Amino acid sequence: MTLLQIQKRTMTIAGSVLSVYLLFHMLSNLSFFFGDSFNHFYQIYNSVWIRWPVLAIVLICLWIHVRAAVTIRRKNSQARQVGYKKHDKFQIPASLVTISITLLFLFIIVHILQSLYVNPLDVRASILDWFSSPFITLFYLMGVFILVMHLQHSLINVLQTLGISSKMHHIAIHSVVAVLALGFISIPVYVWLT
Repeated sequence: MTLLQIQKRTMTIAGSVLSVYLLFHMLSNLSFFFGDSFNHFYQIYNSVWIRWPVLAIVLICLWIHVRAAVTIRRKNSQARQVGYKKHDKFQIPASLVTISITLLFLFIIVHILQSLYVNPLDVRASILDWFSSPFITLFYLMGVFILVMHLQHSLINVLQTLGISSKMHHIAIHSVVAVLALGFISIPVYVWLT
């Protein structure tokens, strides 16, 4: 196995852990719509024995994922000095991809820092306060949009790397990512509309 293959697998494993966390985070956030259960869940989750180890795992996986991605991207750009003459499908400019990944990374860091300043006794009130600001709501919605685009692209690439390219698998990925997006945007949209 080459070093590049090891880095790709490392990036995939770290990304998979982050994806599982995203699903957990989205599902736990949906308890917002069930009144006191949201605060009750986050009082347990914010205990020292749960919150900090989970945050450490997320940050370590994020660091591994980003570092591997940057290394792979550098090696790919060094290996291909001349671009392809013809593309089979729509090609997003590399500079736009770099900007979107940078914005996604900043969104994740800001979101993590923001979560550190939540009122641990009334997380629901903090969420209501955050999303009463149009700026924070727009920032969050844009971050979720970039995250969804990244997930969709990444999961399809992982399947293609594994030799799975059927339309059914692509439909499944689009469906899962759409449900994840709807789950994440449901709270800010609800707060904004009410």
